[in-house]
Amino acid sequence: MHDKETLQRLEEERERRILEKVAAGQAVFIPPIVVGVESADPVTEGQRDASGREMYYGTVMRDGTVDRTDTIITGVPRAGRDAEDAVERLVARAKQTGYPSDPLQAKAVKAREAPQAPPPPEPEPEPEFRRLRVTIELPTDNNLGSVVDGYYFVQDEMVYVSDALKRPLGRLALNPGDNPEIVARRLLKSKYCGNNFYRKLQYPPKSIH
Repeated sequence: MHDKETLQRLEEERERRILEKVAAGQAVFIPPIVVGVESADPVTEGQRDASGREMYYGTVMRDGTVDRTDTIITGVPRAGRDAEDAVERLVARAKQTGYPSDPLQAKAVKAREAPQAPPPPEPEPEPEFRRLRVTIELPTDNNLGSVVDGYYFVQDEMVYVSDALKRPLGRLALNPGDNPEIVARRLLKSKYCGNNFYRKLQYPPKSIH
C-alpha cells in the first residue's frame, strides 16, 4: 500500500512539473496519435521539437484539466497510415476470437474485407448524326417534286436513320464494303415512298385550299 501511494505521489509531482514547464514555455503539449491498430510508435515524452521545447502528449480540456492520452485507436485501419503487418495481425486475431464480440476488431475486419464498389461504367459516346436529303418524288410539269431530310449515324455495324426531327425511323445492318450513307438513303427513301401518309398532297386544278 505504501509503495502504491509513493508511486502516485511521484506521478503527481511529475505531472506538476510538466505543467509548470508548459506554462513557462519550456515544453509543449502535442495531440495524441490517431491510428487504426496498435502499431503506432509514439513520440517518447521529453523529446524536443524544432524550437527546443520538450514534447508531451496532452489535450487541455475546457475545465482546465489535461487529458494525457498519447494514442487513440479507432479499430479501422487505413492504407498509408497503419503498418500492414499490424493490420494483418488484427484481422487474424479478430477471426480467431470471433470478432462480432469485439467492436474494434469487427470494424477492422469489415473495413479490410468489404467488397470494393466497381467503378461506374463509362458513359456511351453520343452518336455522330449526319444529315441526309433524298428525293422521293421527281419534278414534273405540274409538280415541283418532293424531298425529305433526315439524319443517320453508324454504331455497332448498324446504320440508324431518323427523320428531320431526329425521331427514329429504323436501322439496317452494314455488310462488308457497304457505304453507310447509301444504306441510310435507301432506308430513308423507303420509309417515305412506301407510306402514303408522308406523300405530298395532290390537289385538283383550281381547287381552293
